[in-house]
Amino acid sequence: SSLPVYLRDVHFIDPKGYGYLLSFNALMVVLFQFAVTRKISAKPPMVMMALGSLFYLVGYLLFGFLDQYALFFIAIAILTIGEMIVNPVAQSLVSRFSPEDMRGRYMAVFELSFTIPSAIGPLLAGVIMDNYDPNWVWYGCGILCFVAIIGFIYLHIHAAKRYNI
Repeated sequence: SSLPVYLRDVHFIDPKGYGYLLSFNALMVVLFQFAVTRKISAKPPMVMMALGSLFYLVGYLLFGFLDQYALFFIAIAILTIGEMIVNPVAQSLVSRFSPEDMRGRYMAVFELSFTIPSAIGPLLAGVIMDNYDPNWVWYGCGILCFVAIIGFIYLHIHAAKRYNI
């Protein structure tokens, strides 16, 4: 949610330009989501979560390093690949971990895990953009993605056998 403000204030990109980036993201999902899901469905889920997070890491970091509008499409493409890997795997894991009679509750808590950061993230990003180098929003995202990658690899190594995932 901080990307449009960042693009407008730091790179002077018209809001319509941000709309084109979002449209490109949506087009990629429509064209490639089923193929990506088929390709990753037989792979270990935590490894796929780590891989998707790696795409997120690279995509977010690129926003901190790039300064040309056309190159932002590359960053969006990389983020979208991460999105197409992480989202179906994460939803599948929640479904597999939840007891059948509580699946709705588990999915609600899973969705809440996106709502809380969406409420806090813009405030933190705003503080960073107003008081520090705005690129640190994206560097910070990269750092958090790196932590997530380490966590997913740890879970793959230590929990895969226990939970048969």
